Amino acid sequence: MATRPTDAEYEERIPMAMEMILYHKLNYQEFRRQFSKKYGITERQSENVWTDCKNRLRERFEEKSEEIISSQLQRYFDLLQRARQDNNKRVERETLSDINKLYGLEQRKIDITSNGEPISININLKD
Repeated sequence: MATRPTDAEYEERIPMAMEMILYHKLNYQEFRRQFSKKYGITERQSENVWTDCKNRLRERFEEKSEEIISSQLQRYFDLLQRARQDNNKRVERETLSDINKLYGLEQRKIDITSNGEPISININLKD
């Protein structure tokens, strides 16, 4: 009969669960089956571990991506400041454009003449 693990046991099992998901690349069904057999728990409890691991991985990824974006933005602002000090207008303009892209402020260009459809122009050169 499956027993409910204590909080300490649960936390000790998380690294193994992460290893099974990330390194052994087990899919949901395989993980559920193998994890429940390995620790003598129900498949439903294994599903909860799977969900918890996925949530933890998602949180770590989001935190890491925020750090990366913040670091990149700081580098762009440093570059922008140096370009302004050196009066390098080309680098300043390109850097501002890249910063706008990172912030999602860049305006998309829309072709208003043909509603985005390709235009074909044929020119007759006879007579």
